[in-house]
Amino acid sequence: MSFLGFGADYERAGSGISKNAPVKKPFFRFTEMYFGRIWKMIKLSLLTFVFCIPVVTIGPAIAGMTKVLRTYYLDKDTFMLHEFMKGFSGNLKKSLPVGLVDLLFGAGLVCALELYPAMGDAAAAAGNSSAPYTILCVISVSFALTVLMMNFYAFPMIVATELSMKNIVRNSFFLVCLGLKRNIGTLLIVLLTAGFIVISSMVHVIALLLIPLWAISFLGFVIVFNSYPLIQKYVIDPYYEERGEDNPEYDYLKPLDEEDTVFTDKGGEEAPVEGKKKKDKKKGRIIS
Repeated sequence: MSFLGFGADYERAGSGISKNAPVKKPFFRFTEMYFGRIWKMIKLSLLTFVFCIPVVTIGPAIAGMTKVLRTYYLDKDTFMLHEFMKGFSGNLKKSLPVGLVDLLFGAGLVCALELYPAMGDAAAAAGNSSAPYTILCVISVSFALTVLMMNFYAFPMIVATELSMKNIVRNSFFLVCLGLKRNIGTLLIVLLTAGFIVISSMVHVIALLLIPLWAISFLGFVIVFNSYPLIQKYVIDPYYEERGEDNPEYDYLKPLDEEDTVFTDKGGEEAPVEGKKKKDKKKGRIIS
C-alpha cells in the first residue's frame, strides 16, 4: 500500500507526459502537483473559505474548489477564479442540496455522540445494560463516515460528469465499497489533519488560521488525487470505451499493464459499432 495512492495503482493518467515516460510513484506525483502550485492552493483555500461563510453555500463552494482541483490533478493550468465560479454557479442545483444534507448529517452525528453515551451512562447507573446505546452510537458514527467517504466521489462527479443526482449517489456508494482500502486511507488523512488542527488550536488559537490558509485545499486535493482515478476508471472511461473513443481527459494512451489496459491500439482492426446500445446511466461523459 502506498501513501497517497492506496490500493491498486490507478494514477497512471496525466497530461503533458510522454507515453513512454516512467510513471512516478503516487507520493511523488502528489507532492510535485501540490507544491508546484502551493501559492495557488493557498489562494484557493482562502477563496473557498470565504464562499463557505454563509454556511448554506458550503456545497457549491466545495464544488467550485473541486472544479479547480480537478484541472490541477489533470495537470492543466486554468484561471482559478473563473474555474471556481464556473464550478460554483454551474453546479448549484446538485451541490447545494448535497451540502445541506452533509450539514444535517454532521449535526445528527454531534447529537448522537452527545445523546447515546449519556443514555448509556444513565442506563448503567440504573443497573441496566448500556450496550444498546453503544451499538447505536457505533452505527451512527459508521453511517456518518460512509456519507463522508461518499462525498469523496460525489463532488468530483458533480463537476466532471453529466450524471443525474440519483446516479451520482449510487456511484458514490459503489466506489466507496470498491475502493475501501483507498478510501479508508484518505479518511485517515482527513481525520489526522483535523486532529492536528484541533490539538494545535488548544496550544494557540492562531493555529485555526491553518483551516483557511492550508487545510481546505490540501484535503480537497488529497481527496481528488485519490478518488478521481476511480471515477475515471469505472464511470468516465467505460462511457467512451463503449463508443470506441478515448477519454478526452487523456493526452496519451495510459501505459498500463496488460491486464489493466482500458484502451488498446488495434491499428484499425476495430469492428464498426452497430446499432444503438441502451444507455448505462451509471456511466457518464465529462462535461468540460
